Amino acid sequence: MRVLVFAELEEGRPTDLSLQCVSKGREIVDVAGGELSCVVMGREVGGAADMLARCGVDKVIAVEREELADYSTTPYRKALAQLIPDLSPDLILMPASTVGNDLAPPLATDLKAACILDCSSIQLEGGELSFGRVEFDGKAIAKYRGSTAMKIATLRDGIAEPAKPRDEGRAEIIKAEVTLSEADLIERVLRRDVARRTVDLRSAKVIVAGGAGVGSKENFKLIEELAELLGGEVGATRAAVDAGWTTPDRQIGQTGVTVSPDLYIACGISGAVQHRVGIMGAKTIVAINIDPNAPIFRFAHYKIVGDLREVVPKLIKLLKER
Repeated sequence: MRVLVFAELEEGRPTDLSLQCVSKGREIVDVAGGELSCVVMGREVGGAADMLARCGVDKVIAVEREELADYSTTPYRKALAQLIPDLSPDLILMPASTVGNDLAPPLATDLKAACILDCSSIQLEGGELSFGRVEFDGKAIAKYRGSTAMKIATLRDGIAEPAKPRDEGRAEIIKAEVTLSEADLIERVLRRDVARRTVDLRSAKVIVAGGAGVGSKENFKLIEELAELLGGEVGATRAAVDAGWTTPDRQIGQTGVTVSPDLYIACGISGAVQHRVGIMGAKTIVAINIDPNAPIFRFAHYKIVGDLREVVPKLIKLLKER
């Protein structure tokens, strides 16, 4: 099976989600056999191409053009549509980012490929690719299979560990040329303003999160205090954010961010599917809930049945006494 990863760049480096796509592509190729390639485009992509070449791929296709410095749908679509036929991939993986989800559908139209956006899982089942995606406002996970020879999928954050450069082995880097007409360049990026990120849940090693069961903004201060003592970040469900107990940039789940901490402490969180898809990458999940039948207990590693207003203060007291 031939797998191609489109690597999105941010400040000249492959994004974390692009590196997760590389890991997932490597996983599929290792099982099915075949080749893993990666394509990177932009103004100066030498550094990014070299990094990707050391991340376990078989080859890297690098396209350097001034017109590709900033993402715009048409030139990126046209450039990829010229490169891909020669590579003949069975599967194209892209980040489920603003760029990836914008680029994948029109590219699939050009290539007559099946297109599945926002995949939370990809598996080989009976020799065929199966794509999992959260549907019906988080109430179900649907499975899809494409009927076309070529398939394009965008992957949600947390689907795999990001690929890391290796000391041994370096893939071949192929510099490719593409043709872009004036009509392809009718959109120009004149200015790019990037908001400063103040909360980075994606890279947090420890997260303490609160849900509807926290009960009030005053109780939510317990979540914040526990997170501070553990040197972690504060997370929340949509219900907690909608209640005004914390800010939207701390929302985790289908309509928030996807996280993969070493430790995730869920306080007063029922464990609905729309939240679960956001924490699938967590290595250890500790759940505190007063309801012994809460869905979160089905997948938590450690379970504490009790009132968080009693349990969390005891944890805080123990940590302060250490």
